[in-house]
Amino acid sequence: MSESIFKNPAIIGYLVKKLHEAYPDKQIGKTLVQKMIYFLTRERIVNFNYSMYHYGPYSADVTSELNFAENSGLIDIKWVDGAGYFAEATPGLKKLEGLIQDSEKSAIDKLIGRFGSFSTVDLSLLATAYFMKDNFGTPNEKLADVIHNLKPRYSTSYIRGVLEKGGITSRR
Repeated sequence: MSESIFKNPAIIGYLVKKLHEAYPDKQIGKTLVQKMIYFLTRERIVNFNYSMYHYGPYSADVTSELNFAENSGLIDIKWVDGAGYFAEATPGLKKLEGLIQDSEKSAIDKLIGRFGSFSTVDLSLLATAYFMKDNFGTPNEKLADVIHNLKPRYSTSYIRGVLEKGGITSRR
């Protein structure tokens, strides 16, 4: 039996909904969703191809699925000048949540518990670290320097702190 074309948009909608429930005052934008879906891809909950981009790992397919989720009435995305994108789940999500397996919901809930409190910038740094480890074998002790070279606006000490807080590296 083939999987529904609405499965990935439902997962995105569920992620947005659960993020809002856990962090009602947090801005849930497109970049934040990209990074959280990247982490779900690493966990093999979803399957998207990512490449390195200015804000860390990026998938054009995730952008397409985000647009599909919005066009299907599962999420609403608004642009606010000076603030960026804001995504919210809509009541239309309820009818498709059944497409998501309990194990997938559990993985999303666990992911939100681990990374939901991080800012979008910090999620971008964490996702970049994992991308560098997974795709280039960058050792933990070199991650902060490599990321600083990719993103020089963030100091090595700031990056190191984010990597420690995210559980990627430990304090020396």
